[in-house]
Amino acid sequence: MVQRATAPGRSRKRAGRRGRILALAGVLASLLAGPAAAEGFDWKRYDGQTINLVLTNHPWSNAIRDMAQQFTDKTGIKLRIEILNEDPQRARLNTLLQAKSADIDVYVSLKIREGAVYNKAGWYADIAPMLKDPAQTAPEFRIEDFGAGLIRNETFGGRLTGLPINVEGPLFYWHKDIFAKCNVAVPEYLEDILDAARKIKACDPAINAWAARGVRNAVPYPMAAFVFNSGGGFKSVDGTKPGLCRPESVAGLTLYTDLLKDYGPVGATNHSFPQVVELLGQGKVAMTHESSNEFSNIMKYPGREDDLGVKLLPKGRASGVSQPIGFGWGLSISEYSRRKGPSWTFLQWATSPEVQAVLVDRGVAPSRNSVFAGEGMRAWASQKPVRREWVDAVSEISRRGTGDYASPTDRVPETREIIGRAAQEVVLGQKTPQQAACDADAALLKLQ
Repeated sequence: MVQRATAPGRSRKRAGRRGRILALAGVLASLLAGPAAAEGFDWKRYDGQTINLVLTNHPWSNAIRDMAQQFTDKTGIKLRIEILNEDPQRARLNTLLQAKSADIDVYVSLKIREGAVYNKAGWYADIAPMLKDPAQTAPEFRIEDFGAGLIRNETFGGRLTGLPINVEGPLFYWHKDIFAKCNVAVPEYLEDILDAARKIKACDPAINAWAARGVRNAVPYPMAAFVFNSGGGFKSVDGTKPGLCRPESVAGLTLYTDLLKDYGPVGATNHSFPQVVELLGQGKVAMTHESSNEFSNIMKYPGREDDLGVKLLPKGRASGVSQPIGFGWGLSISEYSRRKGPSWTFLQWATSPEVQAVLVDRGVAPSRNSVFAGEGMRAWASQKPVRREWVDAVSEISRRGTGDYASPTDRVPETREIIGRAAQEVVLGQKTPQQAACDADAALLKLQ
């Protein structure tokens, strides 16, 4: 690969990245060195204690709630589980953690979004010391079974702040029956989606050809691959400044907002994943780009296992780029918890191969390589073609996905708001894509 000469500031940034990689390598090496034996480990060590969990409304969380009694039977530890939608969950965490409350022990956190901010605030407990302690960690627990990229997302400054619970990313879902009825070819390239939407609308105006997230802070997740596959990005070419105003990035923004504005449902800017899933499940929309995690919820609707197709968002025809979004949620322990021992026991159980194998049936893609490649996953996928398609797509996300779709700043939640606002301004006709993108870059630059 040809490397360009860089200015001193960029050299320091690259050195910082190399330093983080070396720090991660050190963490993994130390974690792999232990525990060496089962000395003193006992699943019943914290029998009779109770821990408090604050989780997001997510297929993983709902499945764990249903399995909670199994954990209690195994350990004697009782669980108090609170499940909230993402924004209320983060508001609840902010309230409790800013107050250094001991009323929260375990919580899920999206490290690619809030990880840097939470880590800087000191809200994550470092679980590495417990992981290396043979009295605290089950001998069968193997950190190397998790994807290295997922562990990297959970590591900040040499501190392991959580364990990955899943792999996820947005996928392209389409109704095969609607496409067949309207004699429309399945999009091979990104640009074909708009043409397919036009034909479906002309064929049956009662059907929404497209649906996707339109709520401001939810937009970047499904829109990011549109930007990447168009050849653009959220950073400048040299990675030092925002890049939504780049021509290729504007093309991705334009395509996403045109689909939402011209072929989406009424009130699309108020829609997030619950509305998108409902529309797709009820057969009221022909296409969407929605989370792989919602697969099980979509398949609950009658007939969807037979009439839906699933794959990665098509690559750009002009760019040749296919860059999916992929990452995992992480399960963390509060730094202010007084019950870190039983909390760590829960983390081990909740991320164990046995539990992850069960969650496959709930449509949760496992973060452990052994489970993803296991017989249980193969057997489940073999039952329906759409399951096989989902497994293949998520496997590709696990290999090639990126969770970096923000401008160069640690203030990621704020970037989501600004990027989402730009998309809404276009959908609502307030600005052209070019104006919205360049105005967004100016606002994003202030976050650096």
